[in-house]
Amino acid sequence: MKKLILSLVNPIKEYDYKSLSWLLLLTVYLIGAISVYMMYILDDGDESFLGKQVLAYTAGFAVIVVFALLDYHLVAKLFVIAYLLGIGLLLICRFSNSGLIYGWAHYDARRWIKIGGDPTAGIHNDGFEFQPSDIVKVALIIFFAKYFDLCRKKINKIWVLLLSVVFMMIPTFLILTQTDLSTSIVVVLLFAAMVFVSGVPFRYILPIALTGIPTLGLLYWYVQQPFQTLLKEYQQKRLLASKFPELYPELAYQQANAAAAIKSGGLYGKILAEDKALTGTRYVPVKESDFIFTAIAEEFGFIGSLIVIILFFLLVILAFRIARRAKDYLGRMIALGIGSLIAFQVFINIGVVTSLLPNTGIPLPFMSSGLSSLLVYLGMIGMLLNISLQPAQKVEKITDEFEGL
Repeated sequence: MKKLILSLVNPIKEYDYKSLSWLLLLTVYLIGAISVYMMYILDDGDESFLGKQVLAYTAGFAVIVVFALLDYHLVAKLFVIAYLLGIGLLLICRFSNSGLIYGWAHYDARRWIKIGGDPTAGIHNDGFEFQPSDIVKVALIIFFAKYFDLCRKKINKIWVLLLSVVFMMIPTFLILTQTDLSTSIVVVLLFAAMVFVSGVPFRYILPIALTGIPTLGLLYWYVQQPFQTLLKEYQQKRLLASKFPELYPELAYQQANAAAAIKSGGLYGKILAEDKALTGTRYVPVKESDFIFTAIAEEFGFIGSLIVIILFFLLVILAFRIARRAKDYLGRMIALGIGSLIAFQVFINIGVVTSLLPNTGIPLPFMSSGLSSLLVYLGMIGMLLNISLQPAQKVEKITDEFEGL
């Protein structure tokens, strides 16, 4: 017990608090302030979106502090447990139908876990719910960062890459069966980004890229065909609706209404208008979650939307900057993984809202309503801050001292 306490306390004494990335924290809470304001605008009285968001950011600050002070090397030691926990949560979500913890579905998608409540109560079930895939994403970042760190001396062996692909495919398959195509794509992209910066030789990556891109094009054509078997019928129709909205008006209405709401925001939005009601957003389902960017565009207009995108871009750049200054390979991989995850999820969410991508349900990080999802992302911000507290200079000095012995 004494060794455990010392392992937690000693790193705190050695942190360089001058190197803390205050700009990262400020950027996150600027995004959070916009999110809280939007929940205030969208709050309809039936569900307290505002209350949940304020609670998330209030409790989230404590989460940030905890992970900012918790040495990421200690967290990474639990990489196997983190991976198995993620797999376990996905299995509960997929197969458990009763008891204290069980899987739960919304809109025919079984992506949530309920704790407590009544499994037979239908939409009136008051149990606490969360998406296990949010936890799985951060667990995979920690797992692959530690995995490639352990395999650094053998990174040029093909089995290192192939084994990592197997580790990636297991949770991806379970997420895909929920069905959650968008999160599955994010996980694959996240894995690809971490492999790219891991040091795996390009002689392995290049052939995969050269064959993978045409294969993806072929798959895109295949899933649109009547005889395809990879996607469920409603998933295929969503894909087709994004290409031919006039043929599937009942499926394209969400993105069509979102486009109309965004257009109504104009250049400056309705925040300064006499009539501040978000009339267009009113007709967009899940506007407080997956389609929150619609409300942002109508309220703040093109200029406000651009500012929000710039804030997200700054957040990703700051994560990559922390990665570049990390004290070691492990910290660099974790920071790059977190930055990549935020970038991919923001791109896909805004791409869906603006009809650039097929309609797939995925929240906008730090913006969408959701207590558990927000706490997970704020925990990742805490990890980035911890990496920034341990700059590379000290390690270089220590390394030089050992080399001189």
